[in-house]
Order: sequence, then C-alpha cells, then structure tokens
Amino acid sequence: MNSLNFIQCPAGSVPYTIRDGDTLGNIAFLYNTTVQDIVNANPGINEKLLQIGQQICVPLKPQMYPACPTTNYYAVTEGDTFDSIADYFGINPQMLLYSNYGIDPDDLYVDQILCIPVAPPPASVYIDVGQRRLVVYRNDSVYRTYEISIENPNIAIPRGDFKIINKQLDLGVEQGARWIGLSYPGFGIQGKNTPQFIENVSEGRSIMMSNRDASEFFNLVTVGTSVSVV
Repeated sequence: MNSLNFIQCPAGSVPYTIRDGDTLGNIAFLYNTTVQDIVNANPGINEKLLQIGQQICVPLKPQMYPACPTTNYYAVTEGDTFDSIADYFGINPQMLLYSNYGIDPDDLYVDQILCIPVAPPPASVYIDVGQRRLVVYRNDSVYRTYEISIENPNIAIPRGDFKIINKQLDLGVEQGARWIGLSYPGFGIQGKNTPQFIENVSEGRSIMMSNRDASEFFNLVTVGTSVSVV
C-alpha cells in the first residue's frame, strides 16, 4: 500500500512531491500549466534548488467549466440524461443540480461538462501492466476492459494500491485527451493522440490509453476511486 501525506493545497491546485530529475518545466508540462504559475502558487520556491521529497502546489489551468474544487468532472455523452448520470454515481439528481448551478437538466448536450458531487466511488480499477490491460469493476463484476500501453523499460511504473486524486480535461493537441492523476507523484492515466501508441513504449510514468478509451474511462471513475496496479 502506497501512502503519502500530501500538503493541503488551495482549490484549483493539486499537491505534488518533487522526485529525482524533476524541473518546474516538466511539472508544468505534465499538468498543462506554466512555470510562472507554479512559482506564484509557491512563494519562496527556488526553481534551481528543488529538493527530492519537497512538496509544492501545482495550479491547474483555468477552464470554462463549472466550479468543481475536487476536479470531479464528467463530460456528457450521447444518450446521457440527468437522471442516468445521477443514478450511475449513486446520487440524488437534486445533488447533481446543486453542483451545476444554472444548467438545464432537461437540455443536456454532448461534451457539456458537469461537476459530480463527492460520493462513494461507483467503481474500482485494476491495472495489469504486464498484460497491458485496465479493468473497471462495478458491483464486483467486470464493467469495462481497456488496452493500455506497455511501461517504459527505463522508468519503472509504480505498483501497489492508489487513489484517484484529480481529473483534467482536454490536455491539448500535443498531450491528448484526459488526465486521471493518482496518489503517487507524477503518476496517472492519460489519453494519447498518437494512433500507434499501443505498439510503442510509453513515456514517463503515465499509463497510456487511446483518446477514445481515456474519454470513456474518465467518465466512469471519480476522485477517490481505488486503483490497483500490478
């Protein structure tokens, strides 16, 4: 079990622990923010004297989405209804409405971004790096299975039990769709633009999925979801 005591960061930012080889530049790239924004969020930080184990707050890029301090986002897909979304996450539709003030629950549209209230996670995730497989379990049964990229042989993928701690949408053309951050510094699940990524070795500590799969997976899990990596 991997257990890290993260510092408390203000809404709109996430905790990060410096590891060997980190620079503010690569951290900014990973979280789709800027070096200056990280410096502004961490008064007194010296970007040339980062220490392994040092904890900082990384601000997320402002987006035109509902206020959602936990980054527990959901992107509406074809066929979704307000009630079906609430039912999947095990919440009352009124709770969902309170978290998305001003929307019309009877007029949802594809790719509309909603904020999901904090509630017990509806699923759990099992990742077998060797078999290049990610499995979503719901009610103790297999709900979805996805193919993932293999790990970088030069950078070991962490193994153990983790939690999802943040979710980001639309990382940009260069990086792909969706980021699901896990409770280990710099480690997460990410969409990939390159179609042939399944045949390639992934870079860094990210577990890579096709953009289509990453977008679907993003909607199935919430902040707090358990993720087991073997």
